Amino acid sequence: MNELDLMTEIEKLAHVLKVTPDKIHYLKNLSLDDFRSLNQSISDRLLTDSSDVWGKLAGVAKFMPNFINAQVSKSLLGPNITANLTYHIDVKQAVSIAKSLNIEFLAQVAENLVPARAQHIIAAFPMDVLVGLTRILTRDKKYFTMGAFVDYMDKDKILALSKEIPDTESLLRVALYTQNKAHVATLTDGYSDEKIIDMVETAQRKDLWPSVIGLLAYFTEAQHKRLASLVGRVSVDALLGMVPFAIEHGALVHIFAFLKHLSQDMYAHMATICAKLDSEALAKLIHAAEESGQLPTALKIADHLAERDVERLAAMSHRFDDELLKKVILTAHAEGLIPFGLRLLALLPETEIPRAEKIAATLDKNVVKDAQAQIDQAMLKERLGWLKKL
Repeated sequence: MNELDLMTEIEKLAHVLKVTPDKIHYLKNLSLDDFRSLNQSISDRLLTDSSDVWGKLAGVAKFMPNFINAQVSKSLLGPNITANLTYHIDVKQAVSIAKSLNIEFLAQVAENLVPARAQHIIAAFPMDVLVGLTRILTRDKKYFTMGAFVDYMDKDKILALSKEIPDTESLLRVALYTQNKAHVATLTDGYSDEKIIDMVETAQRKDLWPSVIGLLAYFTEAQHKRLASLVGRVSVDALLGMVPFAIEHGALVHIFAFLKHLSQDMYAHMATICAKLDSEALAKLIHAAEESGQLPTALKIADHLAERDVERLAAMSHRFDDELLKKVILTAHAEGLIPFGLRLLALLPETEIPRAEKIAATLDKNVVKDAQAQIDQAMLKERLGWLKKL
């Protein structure tokens, strides 16, 4: 998960520094904790003036009517100074002043706040003010500001406010900038099936897979089951976009977490998706499935591959060490997928057969016996003579 979290932190820091993410990509070698610490330090330094004058000025504000403080903030101080004063003002007074400010100016103040320092005030803001802020910030595409605020709000408020965001793309861009993605992932329980499907489709159209897969990493088992039940309603293009992204960023474990809950007919459907991947990606699917303990799921999908695609997978067998190739054979047997196991062994390149013979000789005799019993009924049986002789 660290790689996707680091991508989020790079996006956030790039936003603060007003550069493109590729300009600071070299920082990806930092640990996630170090990056977050750097991010917070830079945000504090850029957005916060540590001068003690603000505490003194905030003290003066206590003796002035809040509607006057609001007028002074807008007419004389501006959003950045007002934000710096906010940290030194009593919560009730800050909320009262905010209510006296027009929503456009308040949104500018929000952009200059460091939420970690103002979380007590964020928590006290009434919903009508938060709704107004959400609408303005969404209109102006201030996703970074919204994402930063989300980290310091409770679930019920976030869910209510998310319904004020009219389009799914904006919702995903806000999620991209949140640090507490586990918190945000719980919100999907309050979304309709149509909304969940639209999130996946939008991720494909707008290149927002980091946001969606970043949330998948924190889904509960029940949420994974729900997503698996919706796979048949997701476009082939979207599913085909999700898998390569997950492969590239080492996030396939989060894909297998819901694939394991597919119905039998959906395994066949996913096989048609996987058949469109290149041979390298197919091999990586097997590796990732084994590493995440989901090899049975991968093989249930592979069982539906056409002969030419099994042959492509077999041609990549040199990428599997002996232990993994043996595990594939044993798992296929344990899952009742002997025909797939036989197809894989039959289609191994000639150079790989000596290694396969050596591995097969170490298998339990019952495994070999069960395989031999099916060879006469299997396609390509003439290429399995070596196994029948064991």
